[in-house]
Amino acid sequence: MALVDARLSFRAMTREDLTLLSEWLATPHVSNWWREEFDLAAIEARYGPVIDGRDPTECFIVERDGHPVGFIQRYLFSDDPDWQRILAPAGAPDDAAGIDYFVGSPSLIGQGLGTQIIDRFVGDMWTRYPAIAAVVVDVSVDNRPSWRALEKAGFSRAWTGALDSDDPSDAGLNHVYLRRRDQG
Repeated sequence: MALVDARLSFRAMTREDLTLLSEWLATPHVSNWWREEFDLAAIEARYGPVIDGRDPTECFIVERDGHPVGFIQRYLFSDDPDWQRILAPAGAPDDAAGIDYFVGSPSLIGQGLGTQIIDRFVGDMWTRYPAIAAVVVDVSVDNRPSWRALEKAGFSRAWTGALDSDDPSDAGLNHVYLRRRDQG
């Protein structure tokens, strides 16, 4: 897969980014799918432990040419046995990692940026986590732009159904996509 945009970079999220994250989470193209509270107190409660290193999830601000354009996070399934159990019916391997992402500005949607971000980030994950066999993503069946971006970034649909999850973002039918290490 040769989609990589050299102008893209990922930097660890800091507290200075929480206001921007709150603004992005409030936009309809994000809030329709990323269903969490977006006031600053809720953002601090959710992402503060990640920033402080008390939560093993890694959160990044995606930049293009030094300007923030989106958000992406990654996590190992081994760090969250409940999530590993939830995705087991989809055939997700135990030695996998997951990602969640969004493009922040509505003006950047529909330009292939999401596909580039996903592809580049997954490529970096193979180096960061040499023991993982796959990257797994669940996405609402109704969020066609997101699952199309995954397909264009080399992911294959592995399963469709209702996840046994309490997370409001997982409500309804979801597709689960996998990209195995041997796929690139």
